[in-house]
Amino acid sequence: MSEELIASMSLNKVLIAILEEHGTISVPTLRFIDAGNTEKELVVDYDDEGPSFKFSLRDKNESS
Repeated sequence: MSEELIASMSLNKVLIAILEEHGTISVPTLRFIDAGNTEKELVVDYDDEGPSFKFSLRDKNESS
């Protein structure tokens, strides 16, 4: 089931879920503008026991 959920994820769904969980999040303009220039990528892990998703960042050069 987790593979199906991850496959159906979109940026919009991720952002809506995060904002529903945490409310308003303020992001400085420069961080938002520079986000595309970073060497980081989104990591999604699924916890069957939760059940819940964990979103984090890692360096693109880091091995999985």
